[in-house]
Amino acid sequence: MSTSNASALLAEAIREPVRLRRHLLVGAALREVLSTEPVVVGGTAEEFWTEAEYHETDLDIVVPLRPQDLKALEGLGFIESGRHWVIGNVAVEIPESKLDGDLERTHIERIGKGAVRIIGVDDLYLDRLRQATSREDAEGIEFHSALAVAAAQFRSIDWAYVRERIRHEPEYIRDSMKRIDAKIRRRVRRELS
Repeated sequence: MSTSNASALLAEAIREPVRLRRHLLVGAALREVLSTEPVVVGGTAEEFWTEAEYHETDLDIVVPLRPQDLKALEGLGFIESGRHWVIGNVAVEIPESKLDGDLERTHIERIGKGAVRIIGVDDLYLDRLRQATSREDAEGIEFHSALAVAAAQFRSIDWAYVRERIRHEPEYIRDSMKRIDAKIRRRVRRELS
C-alpha cells in the first residue's frame, strides 16, 4: 500500500482531460490504498472494452469498504457525497462489495505509475445482458450496451463460459437472458459476415 503513489496517481487524474484515462488513474490510486483490491465495472469498464465513449459520469468499482478504507479515502482528499466518493471531477460509486463474476477473468491494465483491475469482458457482457432483461421487449440502452460489448469483443468473449453462467442464473431471468443473448449474437454475426 502506497499513499504517496496513490496521491501521485490522483494528481495525474485530476489533470487528465480524457475521462476513461482519468477514471482508470483514480482506480489505480484506489488499488494502492484500499485493503481489498477494487475492480472497475460499469460504464468505465464498458468504455475500456468497447473503445467507444460511454456517457456514464461516475466510476463504478466493486470493493468491500472497511473502516480503515474510509480513513484512507478521506486522507487522500475524497469527500463523501451521497452514494459517491468525490475527488476533483470524478465521482466514485461502489454499487457492490463483491464482483459478480470470475476474478481470474479480470484484466490488469497498467496506467501511469500504477495499475487497475477491470472486470473481464465475459462477465461485463453478462452484466449488460442481465440489465437488458429489465426491458426485453425494447432495445433500450441496456440492450445496446450488451450489443456494444459483444460487437467489440465478439472473438474474445468465451461464449461457452457465457452459456454456462446463463444456465446458472435464477429461473426468473434465465430464459430472458438466453433470448437476448441469441438476438445479440445473431445480429453481431450478421454484421461480421
